[in-house]
Amino acid sequence: MTVGEKIRKFRIDQGYTQKELAIMSGLSESAIRNYELGNRFPSSEQLEKIANSLKISPYAMSDPNFDTYVSVMHALFALEDQYGLHAYRDESGVPQLMFKDKGHDSLNMLDHIGAWADMYQKFRNEEITEKKYLDWKSQFPAEE
Repeated sequence: MTVGEKIRKFRIDQGYTQKELAIMSGLSESAIRNYELGNRFPSSEQLEKIANSLKISPYAMSDPNFDTYVSVMHALFALEDQYGLHAYRDESGVPQLMFKDKGHDSLNMLDHIGAWADMYQKFRNEEITEKKYLDWKSQFPAEE
C-alpha cells in the first residue's frame, strides 16, 4: 500500500473528506488529493501534520524503514494487514509470529518463508556456505 493509499484509508476510516483533512493539517485540499492519487509525495513534515491531524503515528503511513524498533513494528503491522501476520504467545509465554491464510498472496508468502527457512537451516547446519546463502537471498525470488 502506497503512502497516498494509506492517507486515503485512514482519512476515510475516520470519516473525513479531503477538504476537512486539509484544513485540519494546514495543507491544501489539492495537496491531499495529489498525495492520495500518488501524483505527489508528502515531505516528512507534511506527513507528520497529516498523521497528527488523524491522531495516528506518522510511521503508520510512511514507507517502512528499519532504523528503529518502532519502524519495524509498523512494518509488522503492514504485514498483518496485507498477509495475515499475527503475534501470539506460546505455552511458555514466548512471543511468536504466524501467518494466517488470507488468500492467494498469503499462501505465496508462506511458501516463500518456507523456502527461506529451508535455506537458513541448511546454512546453520553448514550444508551450504554463507556465500551460497547470501547469494540465494540476493537473487530471491529465483526464476521458476
